[in-house]
Amino acid sequence: MSGNRDSVFRGREGERELLCGVLNAGTGVVLVEGAAGTGKTRLLAEIAAVAASRGIEVATAQDELDQPFLLARLAERRPDGPALVVLDDLHLAEPGTLASLRGLLPASAHEKVVWLLARRREGADRLFAAAAHRGATRVDLRPLTDDVVVDLVTDLTGAVPDADLKALASTAQGNPAALVELFAALGRDGRVVVAAGQASLSERRGPDTEALLRDHVTSLSGKARHLLQVASVLGPCFEPGDVAEMLASSTAILLPALDEVISAGVVTSLDDRLAFRHELLWRLVAESVPPPVRRALHREAGEMLLARGDNAVVAAKHLLHGAQRGDARSIDGLVAAAKAVLWNAPEAAAELAVRALELTDQASASLVHRTVMAVRALSAAGKLAAAQALAREALARQVPPDPAAKLRHCVATTALLEAQHAESVEISEALLREPDLAPELAPWVEITRLLALLGHDRGRAEELAEAVVRTRQAAPDDVLATALAVLAAIARDTGRPGAALELAREAAQCSTSHDLSAYPQLLLASLLSGLREFADADAVVRRVRSGPSAVVTRQVMTAVVQARILLQAGRIEESAAEARAALAVAEETGHETVVAPALAVLAMVAVHTGDLPAAIEHVTRYRDQVPADAIIFSRAYYRWAEVLVTYVDSGLEKALPLLTHDLVASGLFAEEPRAAGWFVRRAMEAGDDGLAKAVVDRVERLAEEHPGFGAVTAAAVHARGLLDSDAALLELAARQHHDLWARANAAEDLGVLLTDSHRAESVRALENAVALYREIGASRDSARVLGRLRKLGRRRRAAPARPASGWSSLDDTERAIANLVAKGQTNRQISTQLFMSPHTVNFHLRKIFRKLEISSRVELVMRSRDDQ
Repeated sequence: MSGNRDSVFRGREGERELLCGVLNAGTGVVLVEGAAGTGKTRLLAEIAAVAASRGIEVATAQDELDQPFLLARLAERRPDGPALVVLDDLHLAEPGTLASLRGLLPASAHEKVVWLLARRREGADRLFAAAAHRGATRVDLRPLTDDVVVDLVTDLTGAVPDADLKALASTAQGNPAALVELFAALGRDGRVVVAAGQASLSERRGPDTEALLRDHVTSLSGKARHLLQVASVLGPCFEPGDVAEMLASSTAILLPALDEVISAGVVTSLDDRLAFRHELLWRLVAESVPPPVRRALHREAGEMLLARGDNAVVAAKHLLHGAQRGDARSIDGLVAAAKAVLWNAPEAAAELAVRALELTDQASASLVHRTVMAVRALSAAGKLAAAQALAREALARQVPPDPAAKLRHCVATTALLEAQHAESVEISEALLREPDLAPELAPWVEITRLLALLGHDRGRAEELAEAVVRTRQAAPDDVLATALAVLAAIARDTGRPGAALELAREAAQCSTSHDLSAYPQLLLASLLSGLREFADADAVVRRVRSGPSAVVTRQVMTAVVQARILLQAGRIEESAAEARAALAVAEETGHETVVAPALAVLAMVAVHTGDLPAAIEHVTRYRDQVPADAIIFSRAYYRWAEVLVTYVDSGLEKALPLLTHDLVASGLFAEEPRAAGWFVRRAMEAGDDGLAKAVVDRVERLAEEHPGFGAVTAAAVHARGLLDSDAALLELAARQHHDLWARANAAEDLGVLLTDSHRAESVRALENAVALYREIGASRDSARVLGRLRKLGRRRRAAPARPASGWSSLDDTERAIANLVAKGQTNRQISTQLFMSPHTVNFHLRKIFRKLEISSRVELVMRSRDDQ
């Protein structure tokens, strides 16, 4: 650590100026007060040096023992010319010395002597009161302000401190000597790291620093230390009432001890809570509590919070620290906490439930029930392999029928999510045949069977779903909702988009907030997006994401549906970020049923951006290695992506065999209306008039049967315009398409059609297509159209819509996120407020950092304040 360690005197400019003014006047008494280390002695020495440099006689005592002798000399020969008398540490002076001094102080301003008297905040009270009564000037050396502390730390370290180092510096309470001592200890320990002009605290531990802070704490009274030890168990932040309750006391009784720890700079106030001023202080206090005592305190804290109905996650963390094998009360507390947070904090629930199971004796009657809880929590946390392994291991032993059924259902559910549909169906149907299946479990087994059949046997799935719809009419009903969603998915895949949408709407209205019941709502969002009703689709996804459930299955399914919505809306970069996040989670957790949808979206993104190797890799993988089970997206959608990639990679000859009549007859043109124009274009390119007419007939029939589906109507106009070479229809399609990519396609088709007959109109249409392709980031498509424009003699370089850097380069979403970061919100808080996933927030943050040329949230906050 480098820097100017002699800059203790920062922040005393006003006091120096005042004292120099008195010195200039040549007469008067100045009373200087301040706590130890606030710079009294330094201030007096500096003024004495100033006086000496002016030729003024300076009389000063070396220490309190020398004070009587100095006063005696002054009594014998009172100064008759300009003089400065300096007396420090008068709080240590003997009563006789103080009495002598009172007699020597001038009664008028005629004497050309300045008396500079200093003390700490106690002692010499009568002297200072008498001097003040006679008009003496008072100087109170208060703690340094925060900005001065930052300047001083910058002097001491040679760099601007970061937030963590500022927090540690605040433990000195603005006392310059304490601050210098602290940073000297940090320097000896090598704990300050300077990089890029910023000083920060290293991770290594340091004996000198810790000894200094420990001495600071041990200097407190016994009651204050006792309070701090209990508070440290509650965490770096704590509520005074919680400490009082654990001490079987009251906040009012603890007030003196609370005042002491706050005044000492160990604890500070944060709105309605108190907090240790720095993690180092908190850790040192916590480590001072013997481990057995600390475990007992954690257990008491957890039980207190659970009994009060407070945050179960916080309570559970205490119980985790306090529980021991065979401690039934603490283990039951862990299980209770796991149940309380199962849906909104599944990872915490899994940690709690597994820990409870580890602490349970193998002979305990509670073992199997705690196993069920652990399996459920692991499943909710997305740890599918661990959940299934634990359930199978338990089922290999003698297990009572009721918990055995729950464990088997967990195996069926994880098998479904791992795309092992046949096994999931087999287990579910075996459970449903059992006469004593618990009524509360039966609906969830039925839901699992319905979804597994949708991926395994569409005929049986449809038959069973129709039977459910006939026999169950009460809402909300998650079994009914799932049955309706299954029928909607089948209608989607068999080319009945109207029925699919109606069934999906009804299903979404029937479902509750359970994680598996998100499927009907996500299917509805997917259908709406396919029809380019983006506002409605987004509203559905927002409702799903704003729900209380944080179950991983729900989150990863939502992410992949959101990724395709973003892609279809032309927000390619955001789509890629969401799809990559979904794929990463799906691969990590074993959600095989989500892998293919994420790969399909990424393949489409890669086609648009011109990344052919990635597009081929994604399609090859979901075609050959992972199951595309048509639960989330239709099989036609996967084939559509494969057709596109094959065409881009190998040309029309290889792609044409994939443009089959059964694909044309599927529901693809309602799921991807823009595919209709693409199919007609390729069929005409190959000279296959029959295929082109079949596509046009199919999409026109869909448009006629569903006049309310604007996207399908636009697709029909586009397809007919291509088939008939009708410029008016293509121009109409370019206006009517809700999809920017399809709109750009129509504009490009119009430009190509007009190339030979209306050159100027052709150029305008092609330039419009380039602008649209660039807007959505379809670099491969824009490059193709630019090639067409070059052949027409146009060299077009569109100016960017906004600057490349600075605040003005941010779009509305980026600006909103930047403003929320500037207010101190986390990615998760921002994602909740803006109804997007934390992955999407992080994607936008990276773009913001790049545009603003910064690398951290701290810099973003500073730039926000400076630039805005």
